[in-house]
Amino acid sequence: MNTPNRTAFGGRYEVIERAGAGGMAEVYRARDELLGREVAVKVLSERFSQDRAFVERFRREAQAVANLNHPNIVSLYDFGSDDSTYYIVMEYIDGRALEDIVRDDGPLLPERAAEIAGDVARALQRAHKAGLIHRDIKPSNIMMTSSGEVKVTDFGIVRALSNDGEQTMTQAGMVIGTAAYLSPEQAQGKTLDARSDVYSLGVVLYEVLTGGAPFKGDTPLSVAYKHVREDAPPPSSVNPDVPEGLDAIVMKAMSKNPDNRYGSAAEMAEDLDRFRAGHKVHATPLLATSAATVVSAPPGGTEVLPADAPLETRAGSRRAGLYVAAALAALALIALLAYLLSSNFFDGNGSGGAPRVRVPGVVGLDIAQARANLEDFRLEAGVEKTRDEAPAGEVISQNPEGGSRVERGTTVTLTVSRGPTPSNVPEIVGLSLEDAEAALEDEGLVLGATADEPSDEFDEGIVSDQSPDPGDEVEEGSPVDVTVSSGSGLVAVPPVEGLTETEAVAEIRAAGLVPSATSVTDETEAGTVISQNPSEGDQVESGSTVTIEVSTGPEEDPSPTSTDEGAALRSLVGQDGDDVEAALEREGIQVEQVDAEKDACTGAPGTVCSQEPAPGTIVTEGDTVTIFVLSKGKPDKDDDD
Repeated sequence: MNTPNRTAFGGRYEVIERAGAGGMAEVYRARDELLGREVAVKVLSERFSQDRAFVERFRREAQAVANLNHPNIVSLYDFGSDDSTYYIVMEYIDGRALEDIVRDDGPLLPERAAEIAGDVARALQRAHKAGLIHRDIKPSNIMMTSSGEVKVTDFGIVRALSNDGEQTMTQAGMVIGTAAYLSPEQAQGKTLDARSDVYSLGVVLYEVLTGGAPFKGDTPLSVAYKHVREDAPPPSSVNPDVPEGLDAIVMKAMSKNPDNRYGSAAEMAEDLDRFRAGHKVHATPLLATSAATVVSAPPGGTEVLPADAPLETRAGSRRAGLYVAAALAALALIALLAYLLSSNFFDGNGSGGAPRVRVPGVVGLDIAQARANLEDFRLEAGVEKTRDEAPAGEVISQNPEGGSRVERGTTVTLTVSRGPTPSNVPEIVGLSLEDAEAALEDEGLVLGATADEPSDEFDEGIVSDQSPDPGDEVEEGSPVDVTVSSGSGLVAVPPVEGLTETEAVAEIRAAGLVPSATSVTDETEAGTVISQNPSEGDQVESGSTVTIEVSTGPEEDPSPTSTDEGAALRSLVGQDGDDVEAALEREGIQVEQVDAEKDACTGAPGTVCSQEPAPGTIVTEGDTVTIFVLSKGKPDKDDDD
């Protein structure tokens, strides 16, 4: 294992402790110093790190998995390398693996087991829609958070390995250790699809219900052989507390033939939801079989003959036996004829011809059961899906109709309900507006209102938020509103030095910023902005405050200027209110101070915001001047200290 003796990866992920190791990687608990959150860093082993082709494939897989975005899938945040060390950064889960829970606590209650399996199935469905097959579903890859949430991990890793053409049974220390969960087709090296994950989830559910895997053996190969050749006993035979409906779900998911399993992880999740809601499941219940066939006795009971009974009586018994034999032979002949007719040994005209069968009626069944019924009559199933009030997955019509006679191998077209509403609102955050609209159309939804907002997380043109949330169920055709990133939320501070206060305030507000003015005595003409903070051109967040200093002109005596008629009142704005009052009262002018409204004044606390009468007005001794002063407010406690 290429285990680096380091304290950080990528100069960003500070190692806290080693969390575990597997066949292909070591896992570290670390802290993302940039975003201030705990993460898990998985470091590839040296034998994979030296395979450049594998690293490139793994990088592409990591990108695909990073876009899954599902509440039951462990999020993948980053992929990087330090020299020859390659690592991926994932969501850190504070909890335990399902494997540890079952080992330490024993089988779970059926309802809780069904709830966990349903969450895993929904996570798998999200991956399958993205074209990813997990291929290694097992209890150790299912994490339970401390709050009880289900998280599936290691998506895409096995997919990346299988692209190498190497069969999973040859990957020492990787899948050999998980042979207990292999689907039959995976054990045989066949091409896999999403139903392989359904099988593995069925095995996991079996183990969670019973406390042990359905197949055991001395070697992984012997276990894999049993997956291919042997039928597992139902979970209820191991744990009698397992209900009939959950028994049926497990056995359907673990069918040897993929066509007899659930057609998708979503179908399995729906059946698990039916079980939890107390409804009848679509999986066919297991039928109990008797240990022996019971043969009815003739009327009157069994007659016991005495040892010395006359020979005629014995002969009569022999004749009765002949009658019974003849009757049984007749019944056998009738049964044979019925079989020949039911299997259409003769064609519809009663003459020998191509084998024909009567089409079974499958309307009202779920699609998996309908397929199985048609297979029993050697017929093929073609599927067309449509929206309908019937539950999703239920057959609502068929062609040819039930009871029709057709040749074996004929395709029966089944119209299957998609359900009255789409399954879920898709996750479209992180997509371009065009891709988001296409994803919504795939689910029968439409793009609703769009709004542009700045975002430091998403590039311009990328969806940054959506409503309703992913996973919400809505009616077909419903709109989904989106917020689209307009790029970074930073704005440039405009240049306002040299402008009048009014002009500067307008410029600052036009840039999406908040002005704050203070008055200072300066040789510059009164009302002119002499400085600003932040400086012009600085990048700041929208809504930030820009402080400007406004000149009140050269320092003047606030006393009125004498004239023949009296004294002309000077401008008092920007001067300290107490100083103004003292100066005017020395000239015999009465002064009334009034608190100015905060929003009406840009000066510093304690300064004059406006005056009555206006500057230039002639005042005489005894006149009153009103000054509006911005309140200084209550002093802070620290200031008193």
